[in-house]
Amino acid sequence: MKLGEKEWALGKRCGVFGVLNITPDSFSDGGQYIDLGEAILKGESLAKEGADVIDIGGESTRPGFEEVSVESEINRVVPVIETLSRKPDFPIISIDTTKPEVAQAAVAAGARIVNDIWGFQRNPEIAEIVAGSEASCVLMHNSRGGWLRDSTLDSIKAYWHISINVAMERGVEEKRIILDPGVGFTDTRTQDIEIINGLSELRSLGFPILLGASRKRVAGEALGLDIDERLETTLAISALAIDRGVDFIRVHDAMENVRVARILEVLKNC
Repeated sequence: MKLGEKEWALGKRCGVFGVLNITPDSFSDGGQYIDLGEAILKGESLAKEGADVIDIGGESTRPGFEEVSVESEINRVVPVIETLSRKPDFPIISIDTTKPEVAQAAVAAGARIVNDIWGFQRNPEIAEIVAGSEASCVLMHNSRGGWLRDSTLDSIKAYWHISINVAMERGVEEKRIILDPGVGFTDTRTQDIEIINGLSELRSLGFPILLGASRKRVAGEALGLDIDERLETTLAISALAIDRGVDFIRVHDAMENVRVARILEVLKNC
């Protein structure tokens, strides 16, 4: 597949998206990197830890988040993207946004992936921006509007079919599409577990799959763990997901998850 200008060989290794939230209120690390200098240092740290993609967001998507203006979101993310994208041999930069104006500004600044938690269904114009820039995209399933029906997996696949059609009808190439089942954006932890246990079925659509379970409720609620206590449980989910064939994981702790991914590759190839 294509990640921006880069060719990515699916099936050979699991790629790691490192999370960089430039927000005051994200559920896990809100407020830590709102300063430009701190955000740049965090991006550089994720790169040194082995992340393949730096996923930059300027608006929290936690339940009950307060929406920020287009101008504020652009002012948060664009200077960081411009600085990091100019560094030689730096990982691919992804913009995590639901706003067409932010996607456009981020791509112009150097982002090569657009990650939309609504899968282009809230703002289809983002698909046109992706197609026009030859960026790649992550289309996430989001059930916050009550989408999930009797079958969690069937509902996710139905949602994805709509998102894929929106993308391709507006010119996005199939080889530039990644699908995210939206762990944490379901109604219950049980549905999140169904997603993880159903990854093989979700892969049957033929598109690369990204899983973002890092520090979320599925990694902590059952054991009564606070958000900052969920590293080991996140690593367990990452290992299980990689063993079940996911192509990318989106994580806060890049180094530890990269090591899990690489040792699994060694073991599988013995």
